[in-house]
Amino acid sequence: MKSSISIIYAYRNREIQRIRFSMESLKLQSSQNFEVIFVDYGSNRETAIDLEKLLKSYSFVKYIYLPVENLLWNKSKALNYGILQSKGDFIFIADVDLIFHPEATALLDSLKRPDVFQLFKMGYLDKEESQKLKSEYNFKDLKPSRIGDVNGMILAPKHAFIQINGFDEFFHFYGAEDEDLFARLENAGYKRDKNEDLFFYHNWHRSFSGSENELLTTNPRLKNIMRINQQHFHRNRDRRVTKPLRQEGMGKINNSEKAQQLEKPNFTFSIPNILAQVEHFLREEIPTYAGEIIHAEFYEDPYFSTFKHKTKNLLGKQSQPYCSLKEVNDRILQEILFNYRDYNYSFRIQDDLKRIIFKIQM
Repeated sequence: MKSSISIIYAYRNREIQRIRFSMESLKLQSSQNFEVIFVDYGSNRETAIDLEKLLKSYSFVKYIYLPVENLLWNKSKALNYGILQSKGDFIFIADVDLIFHPEATALLDSLKRPDVFQLFKMGYLDKEESQKLKSEYNFKDLKPSRIGDVNGMILAPKHAFIQINGFDEFFHFYGAEDEDLFARLENAGYKRDKNEDLFFYHNWHRSFSGSENELLTTNPRLKNIMRINQQHFHRNRDRRVTKPLRQEGMGKINNSEKAQQLEKPNFTFSIPNILAQVEHFLREEIPTYAGEIIHAEFYEDPYFSTFKHKTKNLLGKQSQPYCSLKEVNDRILQEILFNYRDYNYSFRIQDDLKRIIFKIQM
């Protein structure tokens, strides 16, 4: 029988146990008239193998692994891909931290309307309360520490997502993709409604600190990304955008064969963290290689860490301007975000944090 509701998850490298808690709450639903489309957007292979093994035990789950581990995290694109793979007439956007009330999908079924999108309240469990999820529990016995109205959960007709080309794939990392979707659905003529029942709880996790965007780690992060995403949302809202600008279609993913082409570059470059060289290469040099495959490695110039260079900087003496590898990272990520997000590319920071490897097919 065709599932009337498709529940979409987007995921990369989160704890497997967290997924089990969410799936177990779905397993207990009184109404099983749903499917789960679980999109793994490039987890490392070890995590993906463990996750696939877990999800095979749930008959209602379709697990899809996308081999995009060297692309920046893009929840919008992952969700769009999942929507296109779904069979339900209505879409519910979920989250891996979500715990469902046993009557949650029955509630969703009762709220389906072709011209309305539904938003929901979320109860947030604290760390201690979330520990109860590890053993047998009754949903009604869980006590959220707070109730939130702003979250990414939405129930809407599938045709509404298709009509507006889904989520705006400009949004990378985290922030504002849900608010933007809601506003564009309203611009397209759909009515916003808010259900006041508390049928969804959020499993606790450590809060993301914006200060982590200031650090260079093997997990790419971009300084100021939350504000950039908010600015993009404000632009779309102010211009009453319906379909994302500069986005053709939705959920387009390069296949593994195309990604493999990056391993055969036409040109290879090695660029030290000298500011002028980095900026000129990214802004002027790369665009001149139309149709070519470029392999660029950015590294820390040995002089950058010398006592002589540090002393000159301290004394304010004239010296070749350098930038840290974190600053190099941010400049590359901005170029990807604004100019190359739909290109065939790969971005990776070496484990020792001494080199950044950027490959792109122009």
